[in-house]
Amino acid sequence: MERKLGFGNSGELEAIGEQNLWDVLLQNEDITICWQDSQPLTEDMVQVGENPHAQVRYPWNPADPASEAFFTDSDIPSIFADWQEEEIAERSQSFFNRLEQVWAPISLQSRLAERFSTRIPHSLLAAIAQQAQAALSNTQKALNTSLSVADQLSEQLVQCVQGIIPTLAAEDLYVLARPLAYQMRNGGLQNAIDTTLAQVPQTDWEQLSEMQRARLSLAIARFAIHELQASQDD
Repeated sequence: MERKLGFGNSGELEAIGEQNLWDVLLQNEDITICWQDSQPLTEDMVQVGENPHAQVRYPWNPADPASEAFFTDSDIPSIFADWQEEEIAERSQSFFNRLEQVWAPISLQSRLAERFSTRIPHSLLAAIAQQAQAALSNTQKALNTSLSVADQLSEQLVQCVQGIIPTLAAEDLYVLARPLAYQMRNGGLQNAIDTTLAQVPQTDWEQLSEMQRARLSLAIARFAIHELQASQDD
């Protein structure tokens, strides 16, 4: 871009500001401007290169006959043209619900890793995150359940860790899960998690007994379910 700064200090700064603006707007689109200050900007000062990788593909001069194809393509009806408004709203809600289901375990796994990655393999954290999401979804669908809230939570915790500790019977896991399930308030919950974690040595996962792995996994699962419930309440 050609620039001739024929002003004083303030005019020079203004001209530099204009040049910077042009650079920001046009530098990625293969557009060059031959423009000198105090002259009106005309069409012949603008040169547009053929750049197939340009970020914005549009005709520079809408009056050019060659631009007709661009506007013809722009008038193609939307794929939603024949949909009713209610159908669009229903399908979009279904899409975002599905997206949330996919994203929630990934986001939860990162929060679990921040706190527990030194105590349990990442693959098991991922499994707990996925099972926690599934457990909450299954409970929400079972609207006519006769179980108490604490008993439902115990079932959720067992579901989260049963695949990780397959050698322990479900009844044994329920016994270990109940102290975590019955601490419903946040203060009591944190104490219950900390108490359970304190019963497990901070050593390599492979060095833990089955009972110790179960306690650790249940404490992580309880934390995971609490995190998911808190995010739903926001």
